[in-house]
Amino acid sequence: MLFVTGATGYLGSALVDLLVKEGHAVRAMVRTPAKASVLPPGVEHFAGDISDEDLLAEGMKGCDGVFHFAAAMGASWEESREGNPGGTGRILRAARRAGVQRVVYTSSSAAIIRPDGLVSEQNENATGLVDQYSVTKKEAETVVFDAVRDGQDANIVNVVNAYGPSPAGPQSYNRLLLAAAGGQVPVVVDAQVAWVLAEDVARAHLLAYQQGEAGKRYVASGEVATFPRVLNEFNRLWGVSPEIEVLPRGSDIPRDRLWGHAIRSEVYGKLGPMTIDDTNARALGFAPTGIGRGLQVTVDWLRSIGAS
Repeated sequence: MLFVTGATGYLGSALVDLLVKEGHAVRAMVRTPAKASVLPPGVEHFAGDISDEDLLAEGMKGCDGVFHFAAAMGASWEESREGNPGGTGRILRAARRAGVQRVVYTSSSAAIIRPDGLVSEQNENATGLVDQYSVTKKEAETVVFDAVRDGQDANIVNVVNAYGPSPAGPQSYNRLLLAAAGGQVPVVVDAQVAWVLAEDVARAHLLAYQQGEAGKRYVASGEVATFPRVLNEFNRLWGVSPEIEVLPRGSDIPRDRLWGHAIRSEVYGKLGPMTIDDTNARALGFAPTGIGRGLQVTVDWLRSIGAS
């Protein structure tokens, strides 16, 4: 039995779907029952959240592994610290109490990116970004490494910009893609970052659980490409050609012209062009989908679910 937090979210639901397809028994932690409809039949639902260590330990009884996806996003500093390093600490302690063999923690490239843009599995436990999500995810990694030093079997998967099909629907960077196609994104910064399909992220987590080592990071990254390239390619596949202005690296997007996730192009534009060292993940057999194929898969999926 495998226990999954954040199981009804964008990436967590993609992992649950993969686990079920591969014959694993899954116990999914569900905070909001209405969202449980995204989970496939046969998945055991466990009501709760990451704020209660005793409840978590109860839910993990009989489980061999834990995948910890739940995170605080877009919250205050206090809420982010409570949800990210705080929640991760409770997950790890609960897993130890329940006798769980391995914990796989979902982190982000934002937690380890250097000012020069390097995202490496060997990077120090530091980030070149200053927002509360990036900093508190970095702090949560510190909690994981401390637990490993105390003898716990845990590793980390660092996810880059995620997009593509998920049982939870068109969340994450799918929203930016659809907004661009709808003419709602007037401008982005010419920032180079890495992109990865949600289904590839799920595969990276399963590989980290099955073959990974305690205390190691595994970067779940696909191809590196600029925001303009990805948005323009998506628009071409979608059959539209709205004009998107491109600002040079280091620019600020005027706030009256800013749309949602487009701000990440500004954030990453302040750093060096992103480069990836995913040697550990590739050694496990991780083979992500390229941008061209990934965007086509995404377009086909979005059309199939009637997204616009």
